[in-house]
Amino acid sequence: MQNKRETLQLVFRIFLMLIVISASGLVFMQYYYFTGILFLCLLAVLIVETCFFVDRYFSRIDKILSAMLHEDYSADFQIDTRNQAVQNSIRLYNQLREKESRSRSQKLLYDQILNGLDSGLIILKLSPQPTQILFMNQYFQHYFGLPTLKDWSLMANYLGEFYALLEERKFGEFKTALDIRVDKGERQTFILQTSRTQIKGDTYYTILVDSIHRVIYSKENEAWVNVMKVISHELMNSLAPIHALAQNMNEILHQDQWDQEDLQDMQLSIKTIINRSNHLRDFVDRYRKLTMLPTPVLQQVKLNDLIHNMMANYQYLLDEQRIQFTTLLDEQLYPQLDQAQFEQVLINLFTNSIHALSTSKVKEIHIHTYRDNTRIFLEFMDSGPLIDTEIVSKIFLPFYTTRKDGAGIGLSLSKSIIEAHQGYLYYQVKSERNCFVVVLMDR
Repeated sequence: MQNKRETLQLVFRIFLMLIVISASGLVFMQYYYFTGILFLCLLAVLIVETCFFVDRYFSRIDKILSAMLHEDYSADFQIDTRNQAVQNSIRLYNQLREKESRSRSQKLLYDQILNGLDSGLIILKLSPQPTQILFMNQYFQHYFGLPTLKDWSLMANYLGEFYALLEERKFGEFKTALDIRVDKGERQTFILQTSRTQIKGDTYYTILVDSIHRVIYSKENEAWVNVMKVISHELMNSLAPIHALAQNMNEILHQDQWDQEDLQDMQLSIKTIINRSNHLRDFVDRYRKLTMLPTPVLQQVKLNDLIHNMMANYQYLLDEQRIQFTTLLDEQLYPQLDQAQFEQVLINLFTNSIHALSTSKVKEIHIHTYRDNTRIFLEFMDSGPLIDTEIVSKIFLPFYTTRKDGAGIGLSLSKSIIEAHQGYLYYQVKSERNCFVVVLMDR
């Protein structure tokens, strides 16, 4: 209604100006110049007043639209007019301001979360060129002592290897290790993981950087906590009955008279205490074997001969349990090994596979050896049920076992032996098979 009234007012002003123009023409034609000049002055007043009227009508809307266009939401426009167009413009402005406020709050929250990570994070905007740094979290900035950077090319002045690797890989998706000199000190190894994302035609590139020393420290802490849980559980399982039986025997000893049942209780208690004590002794002895592993006596060994000789001892067992044993061996592998210790590793892996295959319809063991650059790989695969993903992180922990008759030191001892050879042992799923991988240096 308000808009219609203002429209009518504008039409009326235009109509009045047309009348004044016509009247001026007629007056001048009659040579009434003075009257004509008065009409022209009236026309000028009408034109100026109409301009002010139009300006009043559109200037507020223009201010609102200009604020929205420049994303300036500092002004506070009040709905103090009946003009419907102005009211709608103010409502739209307030809605956008509220969304902007929520967006800033969310961005602040996301920044706090990303800055709280114990890993370095960088987000780049690859398109359009040049590449810009949209976000660099505090961990990355402080760890490498970097100033606030927006231009990606400036990174070459601070972390040359890091910059060169990403440029060389053309900002592709990959995961790799990289040695970086930190603050002009020693070089440290970092794990780099990258990903690309397309959003509305723009390409964004995320880089996650993590110190391998921090990861190892975290894993070691987690491993020690799990080891202590296992040790505590084992000790409590033995100490609890020993304590209860000792109390029972103490009560019997304080009796004035003993009958035959009391003697039987004493004998049973002593026998149980001896059994639990022997169990604890064996437990401690297994732990001693893990912690007192002798230094390997290295000599050059043909790896294939070592594998064939060791497996020949198990041929009868393989035939008896109908296990198909195959190999794919590189004939030119001569690592430096402690033969006795490495045979123990193969025996432990072989024993684990035998147990894993006990419930399998398809019974296959496969060993594959090969060289890759300066490393020698030995893959020990079996067709047994895959290890549950929930316990994969625990299989190398001392005394952790899923078998009732297992001691839980086979894989732990094997891992310690391989690490003493400056190599490493890990588990993976390959071709839907369990696969334990031994990695050795080719020296």
